Amino acid sequence: MNKLNQILLTPVLLAAGLALITLGNSFAEEARNTLPKKQHRSSDAPFLSPEQAVDKMSIPDGFKVSVFAAEPDIAEPIAFCFDERGRVWVAENFNYQTRGKHSTEPISRIQILEDTDGDGVFDKKKTFADNLTFTSGIACGFGGVFVGSPPNLSFIPDADGDDRPDGPPQPLLDGWGMNDRHETLNSFIWGPDGWLYGCHGVFTQSRVGHVGDKDSNRQFIDGGIWRYHPIRKTFEIFARGLSNPWGFDFDDHGQSFATCCVIPHLFHIVQGGVYHKQSLPHVNPHIYEDIKTIRDHTHLSAHGGARFYLADAFPPTYRNRLFMCNIHEHAVLTDVMVPKGSSFIGKHGDDFLPTNDLAWVGFSVEIGPEGGVYILDWHDTDVCGNAINFPNSGRIYRIMPSGASASVTPNLAKMSDLELVELQQHSNDWYVRQSRTLLQARAAAGELDRVAVHAQLEKLFQAADQSPQRLRALWSLHVTEGIAQEGLVSLLSHDDPFVRAWAIQFLFDQSSINAFQMPSSGESPIVDSPIVDSKTLQTLADMAKHDSSPIVRLYLASALQRIPFADRWPLLEGLVSHDEDVSDHNLPQMIWFGLEPMVPHHPSESLQLVVNGKLPKLQEFVARRIATGDEVVTRIRSSKKSQSKGSKAKQTQSTESQQMVHRIAPGFHARDVGEGGIVYHSEFRNKTAIQTHPLDKNTPSSLRQRLQIPRDKTTRLSLRVSHHPHGDWQLRVLASGELLAETIVGPQTVGENEWLELEVDLTKFAGQSIDLNLENSPNDWNCEWAYWNRVAIISH
Repeated sequence: MNKLNQILLTPVLLAAGLALITLGNSFAEEARNTLPKKQHRSSDAPFLSPEQAVDKMSIPDGFKVSVFAAEPDIAEPIAFCFDERGRVWVAENFNYQTRGKHSTEPISRIQILEDTDGDGVFDKKKTFADNLTFTSGIACGFGGVFVGSPPNLSFIPDADGDDRPDGPPQPLLDGWGMNDRHETLNSFIWGPDGWLYGCHGVFTQSRVGHVGDKDSNRQFIDGGIWRYHPIRKTFEIFARGLSNPWGFDFDDHGQSFATCCVIPHLFHIVQGGVYHKQSLPHVNPHIYEDIKTIRDHTHLSAHGGARFYLADAFPPTYRNRLFMCNIHEHAVLTDVMVPKGSSFIGKHGDDFLPTNDLAWVGFSVEIGPEGGVYILDWHDTDVCGNAINFPNSGRIYRIMPSGASASVTPNLAKMSDLELVELQQHSNDWYVRQSRTLLQARAAAGELDRVAVHAQLEKLFQAADQSPQRLRALWSLHVTEGIAQEGLVSLLSHDDPFVRAWAIQFLFDQSSINAFQMPSSGESPIVDSPIVDSKTLQTLADMAKHDSSPIVRLYLASALQRIPFADRWPLLEGLVSHDEDVSDHNLPQMIWFGLEPMVPHHPSESLQLVVNGKLPKLQEFVARRIATGDEVVTRIRSSKKSQSKGSKAKQTQSTESQQMVHRIAPGFHARDVGEGGIVYHSEFRNKTAIQTHPLDKNTPSSLRQRLQIPRDKTTRLSLRVSHHPHGDWQLRVLASGELLAETIVGPQTVGENEWLELEVDLTKFAGQSIDLNLENSPNDWNCEWAYWNRVAIISH
């Protein structure tokens, strides 16, 4: 039996009697979690050795945890990945100090760790580079390593594979910001389409472009998912919104998902989508309704890492589960995706591995070639990154079934083209992904036997009887340029809706138009030549009207944002005709995102379109957009210009912002609201809320009302307020200048539900008129956002 057949036919053996785990089994989760489930920023937890930390873990029956690597061998690990030899590359960030401060010396490094005997503990180490500054993300491929080191995304070449750089880092893109050192480019992953994907946090502002690009050619991102094509050197923002996502992955059908902090933790990500955004307004003020979370349950805030288990070592029940870390619960969790319409419902799988260690800060996950789940632990008692209390620490743990036999990974780079093609059938997606990237790199270098590879991939596609296997062949054909436009057009009539969907995406993959880089004039984007011919456009329009799959309609809606305005109308007419999509999680919003920039230029046509359609939301959105016209909507925030001039004039808020206030605090109005302005959250910590921020270090924001206190009644002010996960603020209640109550709103004062309930007696003012002032005052000027869920005056 040759080496390849051994890889394909010898999945890891499990111990006899290992029980299969069914959905919904909690493993007596409460008993296994010994830590209180409460938000916190720091603790006085003791420093445990790696072995002591493993002893504290509640490891599920039938599994074992090994310390793959730990201090002093690694320190301050910020990201890790596997190469095609099954070795772990670790990016260590020695420059990080706090969320607002870092050193600039070239002291960060990349190390290569190899487990030569497959026992789950590395036994060979090399330093690849030790002269980097502030590493934040890493991905191997294309004869080198891609490294995030703001302001750059760089490539460090190692064409001969000797584990020594062939030269200094080559900047591919620059303009990455560091406003919040915890929220810059991170979580790199190769997509099935051959693009390198990554995440970006909301409190960092980046203007990304190629080195030397003018501002007009750069793309702004302050939260979302981005991607970079390693061959075409193209950068795009894939989706906007979210919070500080630090986990992103693709399932067996190529559907992408992100895990987040602060806001609900789980999102199904679609190209061109705009999602629930933490704290700040959307870049485009005409979004009106963003796409929400898919989860139907809650965890404590702050999730990191995301990998679907698509390997063959764990019990079958775990296949397709999403593994992620919960930083505040100090646990590895799983979620299960249940299809619904064009999207999913994210249901809780289990609290898979409570670590019971307050210093465990897991925020990155990988699946290994042997089917193990690898967890990166930053390891510190300050879980929010505001300080480093345990310097030069950090661990990587491996989770495996107890009875799994040791296995050693072959060097995929030494395999032939056709051997790599056969790995597209492997039961562990690690082999599928690594071999696909190798095939893509060989094709780009002109080293691929294209005829033989494409013929074999076509055979695999035709022989496959399930979508995932079919898609693996299609994806590999695409990244190796093995399927031309006519081939993609022929797939638009394929029986498999996922094949039809991906054919649509690939047809527009090289479009120079993308959702988030419109011409500054707002006019229709111009292309040198048609993206698809008129016949194909008509086929797509027919699909928009008649295709029964909401997945296909979703990909059509996504494609709208990558074609000229004139070509969008036929697709729009079909997409708005489906009354079954009225309540779909994605489709009304995605259709709107494609239509919105056209409305100011074509108001009559837009209105006629949605009136004749069957999606009521679009009628409301078009009417609002027409009323706005071509004017730029003033953001709901205080004037930075007046602030920069040192103006002490009291800042009043717009009519729209006051309407937001009245939804939570009837009768009150807002003044002096600073960074981010007033933002309404339909869901913050499981409740609705408005968000405010002090104007500056000396000027609190406030909610005010002139109030007549009734005679012969008891009157009280009832408040429910919360705080940003990385900060706190001072709440002051004043009546005509008299201080009635004062408290810090933060992790130490809120309840188990992360909200502070406060009541203030106003009865002594009975019969009087008072100026009631609720202040969001600065405390230590660190994430001073206030979240107000209830502001009520109650008289009896």
